[in-house]
Amino acid sequence: MQETEKQPFRRQVFFISGFDPRGALFLHKNTVSETEKWSETSGYPVKTGPRKNIGKLVRRWLIGADLPDGRAETTFDFLQWDDIIRQHWDKRNWLVHIQSIGGLWRLFVDGVYTRTIRESWPISIVMSAPAATAILYGLGMLLPLLGVFGLGLFDGMAGKILSVVLIALGAFAYWWISRNKDRYRPEWNGRIGLFANKMVVSRDTVPGLDERLNQMADHIIASVEEGKPDEAVIIGHSFGTSLATIVTARVLAKRPEWGQKDSPLALVTLGETQCLLAFRKRRGWYHEELSRFAAFPDFTWLDFSSPPDGACFAMINVLDFLPDPPKDMPKMLNAQFHKIHSQAHMDEARDDRMLMHFFYLHANGNPQIGTDLYDFVLLIAGNQRAADRYRDRPSGKPYFKKEK
Repeated sequence: MQETEKQPFRRQVFFISGFDPRGALFLHKNTVSETEKWSETSGYPVKTGPRKNIGKLVRRWLIGADLPDGRAETTFDFLQWDDIIRQHWDKRNWLVHIQSIGGLWRLFVDGVYTRTIRESWPISIVMSAPAATAILYGLGMLLPLLGVFGLGLFDGMAGKILSVVLIALGAFAYWWISRNKDRYRPEWNGRIGLFANKMVVSRDTVPGLDERLNQMADHIIASVEEGKPDEAVIIGHSFGTSLATIVTARVLAKRPEWGQKDSPLALVTLGETQCLLAFRKRRGWYHEELSRFAAFPDFTWLDFSSPPDGACFAMINVLDFLPDPPKDMPKMLNAQFHKIHSQAHMDEARDDRMLMHFFYLHANGNPQIGTDLYDFVLLIAGNQRAADRYRDRPSGKPYFKKEK
């Protein structure tokens, strides 16, 4: 008898982007370029196909990979919500900076800002950047103006010196923020903070969002039941981690059997920002959504973050508000960028602090198929389930939070 040809490993990916108006076009280009880089480095062919429209909700492309242990075929569904993002994407950066002063106060009043400083302080700098930009630009214009008036009004030497000091301080404030603000993308992060403050109020505060989340959940259920893949992965990146957790919770509510051990369904969150919602002192609808995970302690939820990534809540368990949170779910894993990316790539992030927040979507500089190192290409195109690849890797501990 002829030997039966081994069937390819079949995967379905459902990707939810961060607060990024570039949508599917950006991510598809990224997938094409990163799979090409990975193939060239590893010597194993991974090819991303063209982008196709599947209704209003989904943009789809196929990924094929020929790896040592066999072929893998992935259907990659980009679940769109960038139309909603653009409705809240004010193009007036100066207005975003000014509004962020009130936005930062709201984060402080709700308890998010102070807790962030205690438990994941690098992102508190990013949270402060939009408001700080407005304040420093304001001082950069106001102080020199006061100094000029002072030169004309004050007759004594002390008054003249004070006026010159005001001019110098204002000039320095303006120079410093102009030189450094792009490292922290204050206009982008300001929009995210303002949107999070709006979204957390209720399910209906952002028109159309709750309905879109339900549509995403229904699409995932229908696709998995029709395709019966070896693995189905819901992936959220950046602020998309907040939406991915909601969508997954709703999928599990409708298909509780998918939350059991060895289920083909898994959730992967990359560069988590869910704490912008979950750190609120007052429990709200987002906590209600997350609470559903308590019923599925064996569900596969992998949360990758990196302490040097100043735009994520590094190694924070977003379910720690539960009275009895599941053990090792989510499994908190350090992406260990220093082990998977070249030194040259790491050096790029020294000048562009926000670049590292996208390293989760970049190909490894030195792919290692048989290890449990983080690998975006193997996550979306490999012939092994994420649950199996990281089964023996223990969940990490909070990196910045001091244990009591």
